[in-house]
Order: sequence, then C-alpha cells, then structure tokens
Amino acid sequence: MSLPISQVVDVTLQQSPRGAQKRDLSVVAIFTHEMCEEFTNPDTRYIVVTDSNSVASLFGTNSDVYRAASALFSARPKPKTALIAKYIKDDLTTSATSSKINGSALTVSYIQFKNITDGYLSFYFGDAKIDVKELDFSTVSSMQDVANVVNAKLADIGVKFIYDLVGSRFILSSNTEGKGANFGYVFDSQSDGSYIGQLTNLIDGRGTLINGEDAITYNKETPAEALSKLQNQYQNWYGVYFANTITDAELLEAHDWVVAQGVENAKVLAYTETRPSNIEYTDTNILKTLSKRNSGRLMVQYNNKGNTHAAAELIGIALTTVWTGINTAKTVKFKQEVSVTSDDKITINEATKCRRIGINYYTDYAGVNMLAEGVMLGGTFIDETIGLDAFINAVQVQAFNTLQGQPTKIPQTDRGQQILISSIKVIGEQFINNGFLGLGKWTLGDLGELSYGDQINGYYFHSDSFDMQDTADREARKMMPINCALKLAGAGHSVDIIIQFNR
Repeated sequence: MSLPISQVVDVTLQQSPRGAQKRDLSVVAIFTHEMCEEFTNPDTRYIVVTDSNSVASLFGTNSDVYRAASALFSARPKPKTALIAKYIKDDLTTSATSSKINGSALTVSYIQFKNITDGYLSFYFGDAKIDVKELDFSTVSSMQDVANVVNAKLADIGVKFIYDLVGSRFILSSNTEGKGANFGYVFDSQSDGSYIGQLTNLIDGRGTLINGEDAITYNKETPAEALSKLQNQYQNWYGVYFANTITDAELLEAHDWVVAQGVENAKVLAYTETRPSNIEYTDTNILKTLSKRNSGRLMVQYNNKGNTHAAAELIGIALTTVWTGINTAKTVKFKQEVSVTSDDKITINEATKCRRIGINYYTDYAGVNMLAEGVMLGGTFIDETIGLDAFINAVQVQAFNTLQGQPTKIPQTDRGQQILISSIKVIGEQFINNGFLGLGKWTLGDLGELSYGDQINGYYFHSDSFDMQDTADREARKMMPINCALKLAGAGHSVDIIIQFNR
C-alpha cells in the first residue's frame, strides 16, 4: 500500500463563511382583519402571496384585502411578493373549519379527463384508507363535472370533492367541521385502471394539508400589536398598508410604530385618504398633525374617484427599485397608475392644499395622467427615504460580511481600517451606478479632507488613524468610526425656461 500524499503535501479545505443577506425592500405587508383558512391557526401571522389571484383564492374577490392586493400588484414593475398579515381589529370568534387538502392551481382542463373511463385515486382520512375507483369521465364538459363524478363515489364516506372556480383548483374536504380526522395526500395505490391523482394536484408536492380546527376566540389587537407580532415572527418586509378602513387614532399608532423601528428595521407606511376635509390645513386634521412631524415614513395619496386603495399601488411603485442595477433609481412623481382613475377635475386650489401637507394625488397635466408630487407626508421625497434606507442596509450588511467573512481577521490597524472602508466603497459605487448618488458640490461642514464647496462624486468615506483610538475602544476590539458623506443625485421635478427673441 502506498503512503498517502498528504505526508508530502497536506491540503486543507477552509470553510467559507456564509454572509448576511440584504433586506428585500420591495416587500409590502398588507394587514387585514378579514379571515381565511390559514389564519384560523393562532400561530399564523402572515401568508406570502405572489399575485392577486392567490389572494382571491384565500379571501374571495369581494374582500378588501383582495382589492388592496390588486392595486399593489398593478404597480409597474410588479412586486414579486407581498405578505398578507393578520390584524384582529375587534374581538373575534372564528367558525370551526374542516380538514381538507387544497390543491394548487390546475394546468389541465376537463379534456384531459374525458378519455378516462377507469380512473382511480386513494387517500387516507384519519386512519381509514379510502380507494375511489371506476371513475368514468367520458361525459364531462367542465371541471365541475369532473368534481361531480368523483363526488358520486364519496357520498357515504363523509368527504366531498370540490372544484374552486376562483382558484382554479380541486379541494378534498371533510363534511364535518372542527378537530377530528385529517387527510393524507392523494396517492397511487396501484389499483387496476388509470390513476388520476397527478391531474388533481392533491398529491404531495402540489397540495396543502389543512387540519380541522375548532372555533377559536381572538382578543382585539391594536395596530402596534399586530405590527409587532408580525415583526417578531418574520422580519424581511418593509412596506405597511392596511386593507380595511382604520381610524385616525389607529393611523397615528401605526405611524408611530413605523417611526420607532429605527435604522436597522426601517419601515414605511402608505395610506389612502378619501375625505376632502383631510386635505385642509386644520388642527382637527390628523394628516396635518402628522405632516408637522415630517417623519418621512408615511406616504399618503388622496383619491375622490372611489379608488380606496390608490396608495397601495403608490407604495408598490415606490418600493420596486432594483438597487443593484444601472440607472434604476427613480422618482415617484410622473409615474402612471393603472388601478387608479385620474382626477382630471382637481383644481389648483385642491392641488395646493395637498402640496402644503405633503399629500400625493393622481391627475393629468395637459392630458397626461401622472402622480404628483412623489412625497412623504410633510414633504420629504419618497425616493430619498427609500434610497437612504436601501443604502444604509447595504452598507451595514457589507461591513458585517467583511468583518465576519475573513478566514483570519481584520486587524485593528490603519491597514485593517482601509480594508473595511474599501469593502463599503463597493456599495458607494453601486449607488452611483443605480443613479441615487451623483457628482455635486459639498455644502455642509468639513469632513476629513472634504471641505465646504468641494466636488464630491456621490460618496466620501473618512476615518481617523488608530493612533487616535483610546484604550477602552482598543480593548473592546472596535474599529475606528467611519464617517460617510453622500451627495444625492436628486431628481428633476420642474424647470423654468426663459425665451428671448430678437427682431
């Protein structure tokens, strides 16, 4: 036997640390007090959805949360995902629910069933194995007919086979509500005939098992409690929108909760205002009160055309920026909304009132429909708030990954400090490329070698030498503080054109 080569050359594979991920600032949590089957589980605070159709399957097309989701997903570019979050606005006792299997959306039609005259499928209901055989689909002319054929074989078993037209799916449900026997997935028992389980999407990997639940009583929550419970369970969301009508006091509480999240868990809130009285600059107007705070965290859209979720599309437009792209940063002003009717009769007086408080509205200029003015309540521009949140998160994650990602260490030396600064300069360049930062004159106080009036290309990072570090920070293994100066590229919203002529 030969001696191992490691006696001469010993190679070690070093584990590469896994870095932290940046937050997805495009995710909006839509809070609703409307209930669905998934919310009957007391531990379920949210559902991830990718389009309005999935919301319709859960809550129905007549629900406020469906209308809010439709407005959100109408934004262009379309948000990839959203959360539907539970908010128990009032004391609530839910109805007992049946155990069931919810199939995923079907990709087949009744035509695929029509040639089957000996179909079968099997499943467990409690401890009992149920075999459904001799299914003849030769006369069906719709998916409801398919469900009827299966149901005819289930009459004495205590379960029913349902075709959900809204969700375009099959559902296998118990006839009895409450806890009891639960389902197992549909499977192939190798019986004689044609197995149809894969056509129903009630199989493992395509269906969802839901256990029956007894009636549950929920205690009333405040908006802050609902927001905190979601945050404690899941953190990767950024936008907040309430699908159902909330009071002025609830809006104030939600706003204060959002503001209190600070830098690391930064959030923004959107609100649709439909009351003409709330564009007035009066002390009884909650929006005037909040505008005086100028938190930069609440975007409001006024609408008197019946589009009660106009701000859901507004926040969708605002948050769908790809910060790692080239020239992708955008202003919210000038954008078109497809779920909102343009108020072409808004007067200069009404527009001025909205501008004074910082309320957005959707109207037309010379026949062109567009959003105005692209601001948070109080006047801070929406794109600045979101862009700074994105930059802060990216810098924080980049610095963390640099510190924890080195196979050895980052030394507490000026060389180590330079390594750290060089890593976060990558983020500075990224935000120059996406158009959020740009070249301009620095008009604040001196910072390092940057002085008032100097040209700055987007960003400038400065750090003192470790020769200036005190013993306490040295012993605590702190790096030197890094000061960051940013020059925002801004966005042109208006222009004066002066024309001269000569005879």
